[in-house]
Amino acid sequence: MSTNSNSSSSATAIEISLSHSCEMTVSGIIAPDDRDANKLVLTTPDGCQFRAAPLGDITAIEGDKQWLVIPIMQTDGTITRMQIVAAHSPTEPAADKFVCVGRTRQVSRKHNIVTVKIDRHGETTIRPTLLDPPEAVKTGQLWHFVAQRVGMKLAIIIAEPIAEAEIRAAAAKSLPSVTPKTVYNPRNVDRDKSAELMAIALETLNNELSSSPGNGLHQRDWELSLTRVKEPTWEWEAQSLVPSELRARVQVNSRRLSARVYVYPHRSKFGETGRRGDGETGGLGELEKADGEKYLDRLIVTPLGAARGIGASCFRVQIGPYEIVMDAGTRPKGSDPLPAFELLEHPNLILITHAHLDHIGALPIFHRDFPDVPMICTHGTREIAHVMLTDGLKVQTAKQREGNEDFGQVFSADDLDRTLFTLQTQPIGVDFSPLPGLTVRFIHAGHIVGAACIYMQYGNRSLLYTGDYNTTSSRTAEGLKLADLPEADILITESTYGADTHPSRRSQESDLIKAIVEVVSAGGNVLIPAFALGRAQEIILAIRTSALFHSINVPVYVDGLVREVTDLFQTQLELLPASVQNFAKTQSPFFSEKSSPRIISIGLPKERPLAIAHPSVIIASSGMLTGGASIGYAKILLERENAAVFISGYTDEESPGRLLQSLEPGAEIELDGTPLTVRAKIQRFNLSAHADRVGITQVIHRVNPQHLILIHGSKSALHELSRAGDLRDKYWIHIPEVGDTITFGQAPEHLSKAQVARVDAGQEFDIEIEAEFDGAWLRIADSVLEDPRWQHLAATGLLSAKWTKGGLMLKPASHKSFTVDAAILSGMDCCAVCEFFDGYLCRGEDSPLYKRDVDPTAKCPVYVRQAVAVESQQVDVELEVEPILAEIDLDLEEDESDD
Repeated sequence: MSTNSNSSSSATAIEISLSHSCEMTVSGIIAPDDRDANKLVLTTPDGCQFRAAPLGDITAIEGDKQWLVIPIMQTDGTITRMQIVAAHSPTEPAADKFVCVGRTRQVSRKHNIVTVKIDRHGETTIRPTLLDPPEAVKTGQLWHFVAQRVGMKLAIIIAEPIAEAEIRAAAAKSLPSVTPKTVYNPRNVDRDKSAELMAIALETLNNELSSSPGNGLHQRDWELSLTRVKEPTWEWEAQSLVPSELRARVQVNSRRLSARVYVYPHRSKFGETGRRGDGETGGLGELEKADGEKYLDRLIVTPLGAARGIGASCFRVQIGPYEIVMDAGTRPKGSDPLPAFELLEHPNLILITHAHLDHIGALPIFHRDFPDVPMICTHGTREIAHVMLTDGLKVQTAKQREGNEDFGQVFSADDLDRTLFTLQTQPIGVDFSPLPGLTVRFIHAGHIVGAACIYMQYGNRSLLYTGDYNTTSSRTAEGLKLADLPEADILITESTYGADTHPSRRSQESDLIKAIVEVVSAGGNVLIPAFALGRAQEIILAIRTSALFHSINVPVYVDGLVREVTDLFQTQLELLPASVQNFAKTQSPFFSEKSSPRIISIGLPKERPLAIAHPSVIIASSGMLTGGASIGYAKILLERENAAVFISGYTDEESPGRLLQSLEPGAEIELDGTPLTVRAKIQRFNLSAHADRVGITQVIHRVNPQHLILIHGSKSALHELSRAGDLRDKYWIHIPEVGDTITFGQAPEHLSKAQVARVDAGQEFDIEIEAEFDGAWLRIADSVLEDPRWQHLAATGLLSAKWTKGGLMLKPASHKSFTVDAAILSGMDCCAVCEFFDGYLCRGEDSPLYKRDVDPTAKCPVYVRQAVAVESQQVDVELEVEPILAEIDLDLEEDESDD
C-alpha cells in the first residue's frame, strides 16, 4: 500500500476531487438471475456474484464486459449490489479498482476498516467501507483512495492525504472565464466540470439558434444560470441579454457529453400571425377581426376532474379566444385514473398549481397528446415534479408487473423525460403574458413548496383558481396572504376541509411530540405515515427543534418517498422559508449524523427490521397507509401493544388510515392482503396543509366573485361549505360534476329568482321615507320595483316589522310565513327547521321533496336539523330609517307612479 503524497500524486488527487469523486470498474458477465428473471446478476471471473441494477436511463446492460459501477455495501465492507453506470471500454484488461476522494467518517483499528463519506455532485451521498487503512488515516480528513476488489470487499492499495488549502487553490484556478450566475445553488458542484459542460451548453445553444436565421443572437447575448445538477444531467437556464422575452433551457449529459436545448416562450398554437399549429385560423388577431369584441366577455369553466370528489384535478377555462387547462392530476385508485381530456378541443396552454400527483400526475399524458402546448409552473413545482412523477412511474410499473389492472401504466419514461425537460417556469407574484392579451399571475398558496394559485385576465373577464392552499403557515411553507389575492369574476376553490375548523397547529405539534415521547420512553416504536411532500419534512423539523424530544436518545428513521423528497429539500434550501434557511446555517435541518436526535435514512428494505428492533420513530410514506414503505412497518407494529401509529392529516374515506381511526383495540384490519389484530395505540393529529372553513370563506370574501365554484372535496364538505355564513346571499354557488359548464353571467339552474336577483342586483339601495300623521310612504326606484324580491315582499300588501340594531327590518306577512313561524316556534323536527329548507323549496338533493314547494310542518327521510335555531327562512329586506320615526305602521299600496 502506498501513502505517497508528492506534488505529482497530490495534483492527481486534487483533479479527482474536482471532477471524479467516485469511480469503480469491474469486469464480469451481467445476466438475468436464475431465481428471478426480472433481476440481474453480475458474475466476476473469480466467481463472486452481485445484484446488478441500472442507474438512470442505462439500457442494454447485459453481457461480458468491463463496467463502470457504484458499489452498495454493508457497514462491514461487504459489497451487496452494483449500480451499473455504463459499459466501460478500457485500452487493456485491468483488475477491478475503486477510486474515490472523500472525507473519513469512522476508522476502526479493531476491524481494520475505514468508512468514507463521498459527495457525488448533487447525487445521493454514499459511504463505502474500505479495508486496510494506513495508520495516518484519522477521522474527518480528506483522502484520495485507490482500492482493489478482493472477493466481496475493497482493500486499499493507495492512500494520499489532500490538504484543504490545495483544494481551494485548485478550485480558484479552475474558474471559467465566464462564470455562470447560479440562482438555485446546487450543492457539491465541481467547478472545472461546470466550466467544461457550460461550454458544451453554449455551443449547443448557439447551434440551435443558428438554425433559425434572423434572430441575431450570439454567445455574448446569453446569461447562463446553473440551476440543476443530478448526475449525469446538468441543466442551465439561459436568459437573453438583448431586449427579448426569449429564454432557453440547456441540458448536458456529463457522461455522454451530449446536449439538448429547449427555447421558449413557445407559441406554436397562437403566434403573432394568429395561426394555429394545426393550420386552423385562431388567435387574438383573427378572432377579434372576425367577431369584434365578442371574446372580451367570454369566460367558461368546465371541470375535467376533482368535481364532487378529490383526485384528477383538471379544469378547462375558455377565456377570450383561448382554451386554457389548469392542472392535470390523476386519481390514486380505480380503473379510470385520468381527467376527461377527451372534452378538450384545441388547448393553447396548461398551467400547473403544484406537484402533488392529484394535480400533476397526468401531465406526461397531456404533453404526449398535445406536445405543442406550453406547460408552465413555478420553479419549486418543477423541481419537486422530478421526484413525484418519477416515483409515480415506479409505482405504475410495479403495479403493472403485479398484474393489477387498476394501475396500468399511463405514461412511459420517455413521456416523463420530455415533459420535465419542456416544463417552463415563471416566478411567483409577477404578471406574465403567455398568450397575446392574456395576463397570468402565480400567487403564493402556502400549501407546499412551490404551490401557487392561478390568476388570469383577458378583456373584461378574470378568474382565480386556488389549487390547494393554506392560510396558516407551516414549517416548510408560509401561509397564503389574503392581501395578495385580487378580485375576480369567477373563483374556483378547493373545499377539502369545507366542513371543518382546524385546531391550533402549534398545539397539535406539541401534542404529537408528547405522544411520541410517551411511547418511545416506554420502550415502544412510533410509526407516522406521512405525506412525503411537505408533511413529513414538517414533522422532522418539529422533532429537530423540540426540547422535549432532545431529552431522550431515540433515532428517527425516514423511509420511502419521504427520503427522496427530503433529499431534494436538503439540496434546495432556497425553496424553503427563511427560518429553515437560517437553521441550516448552523446545522443540517434534515439528515445529519451529528444531529440530535439522529435522523437516519433507510435505503434498502432489508434495513427496515433494524429500525424497529429498538425504540424509535419511523416517518414513512404513504400518509393514508394505502401503499409505500409505511405498509411494511404497520404490518408489524399494529400488533404490538407498546407501539403506536399516529395519523398526521387527511385520510380518504375508504383508506386504511381512516378505518384505523375508528377501530377499538383488538379489532381486525386487513393491510395489503394481510389480516392483522390491532393492539397498537392509534391517534390522529391535524397537521393539514389545506385551509379550513374559516380560511376558505376568508379567501372567498377577499376575491368577491360573482360565480363561486366549489371543487376538490367530499360531497358533504362541498354542501356544508356552500351553506356557510352568507355565501348563498352574496355569490352564485356551483357544485359541478365533471363535464358541467359554468358560463359567466348565467346563474345556476337550481337558484330561485330571488336568489339570482340577490346576487345580480346587490343587497343595498336607497329609499326615501315620507312620514305622515297616520302612516309613512316608502319612495323607491323603478329598478327595485322590478326586482323579484320586491314583488315577493309586496305580494300580499302586508308587512311585519321589527326593530334591529340601527335599523328596521321588514318582511312579508303571508299565510305561509305564519305557518313557517308557527312550525319553528313549536320546536318540532320538521321542514321548517331542516338545513335543506329555504323557506319555500327543499334543497336536499337526496330528498324526494327536492325542488318542490313543501309544507313547513312536513318531514322526510333525509331531514337534518339546523345546528343553530332559525327565526325565519323568509327573504328579509333591512331599511335604515331616521331616528325621529319612533313608531311606524306601514300599509303598502301599489301605484303606477314611481312610489
